[in-house]
Amino acid sequence: MADIQKALSLQTEGKLDEAEKIYLEFLKDNPSQPDVSNLLGLVYLQRNELDKALELFAAAVEGFACAEYYQNLGLAFFKKKEYKSAMQNFSKAIEFESNNVEFIRNFAQMAKTVQQTDYAIDFFQKVLALDPRDSVGWNNLGLMYEKKHEFQKAKECYIKSIKIKKNYEAQHNLGVLYRTLRNFDESIKCLKEALVLSPGNQETMISLGMSYLSQKDIQNGFRYYKFLNKETKDKYKNHWDGKKHPDSTLLVFYYAGYGDHIMFSRYLPFLKDYFKHIKVLLPISVSCLVSKNISGVEFVDSANVEYDYSTSILELPYLLGMDFENIPFSSGYLSADEKKVKEYREKYFLTDKKKIGLFWQGNPKVFANRSIKLEELEPILDMEDIQYYSFVKEDEKNQIDKYPQILNLGQTFKNFEDTAAAMMNLDLFVTIDSSVVHLAGALGVKTCLLLPYSSEWRWFKDEKKTPWYDSVTIYKQKTPYNWQNAVEEIQRFLEK
Repeated sequence: MADIQKALSLQTEGKLDEAEKIYLEFLKDNPSQPDVSNLLGLVYLQRNELDKALELFAAAVEGFACAEYYQNLGLAFFKKKEYKSAMQNFSKAIEFESNNVEFIRNFAQMAKTVQQTDYAIDFFQKVLALDPRDSVGWNNLGLMYEKKHEFQKAKECYIKSIKIKKNYEAQHNLGVLYRTLRNFDESIKCLKEALVLSPGNQETMISLGMSYLSQKDIQNGFRYYKFLNKETKDKYKNHWDGKKHPDSTLLVFYYAGYGDHIMFSRYLPFLKDYFKHIKVLLPISVSCLVSKNISGVEFVDSANVEYDYSTSILELPYLLGMDFENIPFSSGYLSADEKKVKEYREKYFLTDKKKIGLFWQGNPKVFANRSIKLEELEPILDMEDIQYYSFVKEDEKNQIDKYPQILNLGQTFKNFEDTAAAMMNLDLFVTIDSSVVHLAGALGVKTCLLLPYSSEWRWFKDEKKTPWYDSVTIYKQKTPYNWQNAVEEIQRFLEK
């Protein structure tokens, strides 16, 4: 007869192979022993033999349903990254331990970590029913409601968390949520209080800066938004103070997105009154275009150059003392290479139809709320006498395959010089908030910009036009994550 106690001791000592032999020998003669099936399942779980573990835990549950066996079955699914099945079993485990707050809280955190939002909400609600004074639980529940775009419920959760105990996390999250809801005054108030609780917190300082900038408050905005991470601070020396240094050299560097580089390059010509030499470091895909349009500065391809002062390109309007009421060069400040413009015209644009460019998706990590599905643009995709052009470089989900009326031009672009040349052949450009809208605006191309309900600070409040670019008209969501009204507005514009 197999000695189960000995096997358990061996398992505790980490001698899994020896324990396995004893458990298998026992189960061969006693196949309906759920406790031994569970113990052997734990051996396989420790060895990451997950299919075997699942089989054993399932047998244990079938033999005797209890919290422990369902939990272990859920853990095996969790390790296999089959998260929905894991949560289903955790939920069954909770039924046997419905008053065990720590037991449930553990599953709630696991559900939150792997973005099983509905299960996380259910588990956190159970935790809070048992422990309504759990400020962390209320904050986590708020985060889950935000994931589902249930903003009012999220706000109520954050407020409850703060009332129970003043804490940085809920205070910061509430401040960011208020900005999402375009209540900038409340956002600023909350984020300031968050900074009291966590002085110098980089994430909150940037968020606070964004809320100020959304109100066109450039002084307070850049006071916080200009915050550089330690790596960037260490890389560049002698941050420019905004004063004139007529015998010195300034290095202008970048650390943000391509759109920021294009957008703020308009301020480069104003530096000649402050420094003897200006060196500009931009990504090559941007500098190849900008360098041919802006004179009086030297474009470099490395930070390993001689300079006296440095600044980020994003800080130029702030350091130059230029507000957002009189943004320079709103009619355009870049031009495309005429030879390339002609090449694109002759190859792709020799048609009497109206020519409309489309850009609908960017990096999903950055543009989760900005991107639109191509099928949501269908109301403007079936109009007569229009030739459509895709400016998307990488259509990862192959959305364009369903629409033969769209010519895939994006795959021909090597850099922004190519994009600009193609863009100059358009009658209209329809795009989401991405680097290409800044390119279109800087070129003076007539553009319809689709904006999410909670848009980037640079688009300010609800204006139809933007002071950055005369050629750009804004079409904004009226409710979060719903593009219908914005697309219908563009459709009506095209029909006219």
